[in-house]
Amino acid sequence: MIDEVRIDDLGVVESATLALGAGLTVITGETGAGKTMVVTALQLLQGARADASRVRAGADRAEVSGLLQVSSESDVAQAVEDAGGEIDDGDLIVTRRLAATGRTRAWLGGHAVPNGVLADTIGQLVSIHGQSDQLRLRTAAQQRDVLDAFGGRELRATAEAFHDAYRRWRDLDRRARALADDAEARRAEADRLREEIEAVEAVSPQPGELDQIEARVARLDARQDLLRRAGDARQRLSADIDAVAGPQDVLGLLSGARADLESAGDPDLSDLATRLHEVEAMTQDLSGDLSSYIAALDDVGDGELAAAHERLDTLRDLERRFGSLDEAIALLNDGSARLAELDADGDTREQLAVALAEALDQRDLTARRLSDIRRSAAQRLSEEVTGELGSLAMRDAAFAVQVTPCAVDATGADEVAFLLAAHAGADPLPLARSASGGELSRVMLALELRLAASGDLADRTFVFDEVDSGVGGAAAVQIGQRLARLARHAQVLVVTHLPQVAAYADTHLVVTKVGDERVTTSDVVRLDGEQRVHELARMLAGRVSDTALAHAHELLEQSRLEAE
Repeated sequence: MIDEVRIDDLGVVESATLALGAGLTVITGETGAGKTMVVTALQLLQGARADASRVRAGADRAEVSGLLQVSSESDVAQAVEDAGGEIDDGDLIVTRRLAATGRTRAWLGGHAVPNGVLADTIGQLVSIHGQSDQLRLRTAAQQRDVLDAFGGRELRATAEAFHDAYRRWRDLDRRARALADDAEARRAEADRLREEIEAVEAVSPQPGELDQIEARVARLDARQDLLRRAGDARQRLSADIDAVAGPQDVLGLLSGARADLESAGDPDLSDLATRLHEVEAMTQDLSGDLSSYIAALDDVGDGELAAAHERLDTLRDLERRFGSLDEAIALLNDGSARLAELDADGDTREQLAVALAEALDQRDLTARRLSDIRRSAAQRLSEEVTGELGSLAMRDAAFAVQVTPCAVDATGADEVAFLLAAHAGADPLPLARSASGGELSRVMLALELRLAASGDLADRTFVFDEVDSGVGGAAAVQIGQRLARLARHAQVLVVTHLPQVAAYADTHLVVTKVGDERVTTSDVVRLDGEQRVHELARMLAGRVSDTALAHAHELLEQSRLEAE
């Protein structure tokens, strides 16, 4: 329940505080006084989209605050806590601020929240209905939503189950179609991979092999020059000493020098002789390694050289084909895994076909169950709304909800249509074709009353913005009576131009224009006693007269007697 609403710089309202009470609160006022801003303020608190043009001219921002009573055990209290807000002894403060630049901010229980969170939370407490709802009520989608809302927990649960089943079927169907569309491309990819893998496996390249084979081919191509150079070096290190006068090799020279030092008998020279001996040993090792190198290179035949060239050409062919030898080697792992995946497509398609058939069966089964529940709810809603219309000066009208099969889509397999026979003997026709503006207002009110009765009314607030448009006389009285009955179970706020409705109010607020030709503002005042009588008289006759005052007293007395 809303205890209080404060409005600052919204439209023509500079500053106003609405003290709301339990039961039925009516808001009246002359055309253009700013009654719409009261509803706009409530919509902002409900998280509706904000329009910067609603900020009062000359102001930097508009702000609306609401004080709501919330049960600590309610889902709303839990939602506020989850959002980081606080409820103080049942009091919840909600604030919405709209800058002239268009930026909007929201606070829930003292904590800043996104507008979506505000809408989800306050939407559980406050329902706002206006003439725009009459337009939405003309669409098949809106009519289906109304039926589903009336159907209660069982229908909502079944609708959610259908949505899940439909989404699973749709996802599997998309996968199956994509797999079928890509089948030819995937077969071509598999053939290409198979050919490439076979080409790499035939060569069986090893990591780093190209560098190694290039170095070997270069060595073999230069074999004669390498043999000559290695032979000359070995000859210089350890050639046989010419018996007559040939020069000595390095080993001979080292050996002679070591002998001279050892025979000197000097300790320092003996140390140097030891070091020469180490050099002599290293030189002997080098000479041996050169001999091995020469022997290995000398044993290479022309066939081995040709084989090395052939291997090099083969590796370079792979390199040109795949970009590098490393990529060719990687293909053996990555390509093989991808090929296995592509080769398994047949199994995947079969498994997907089975899963798709099962999902289709589940979708259709759930759709049939949803249709059955909708038809049952449609029968109940038809009877209850027809009964409500009887109390809204449409005693001979008959309302019917028609549920007919249609192609399955995301909402089910039903097309929902609201039909109305406005008077006895008339054929039921779609609501958009059979109801006048006033009749449509009453049908919408009757629907809302039944929706309200089908849910939990605790802590709920219903706001009706001129839903009695196009209605007058006895019908207006009956609308007032019915709203008063609803207000026994929930808080009801009504913006109305009908004195017959306003007479049933527990709280009567009037929006008045204040100002001069240059600046106009609006104020909201609570009426009591004779003030209220004068407002009803103005609403009845356009001006206050003795006759209008007498009629106003009659309306108030009638509503008082009915309340007793």
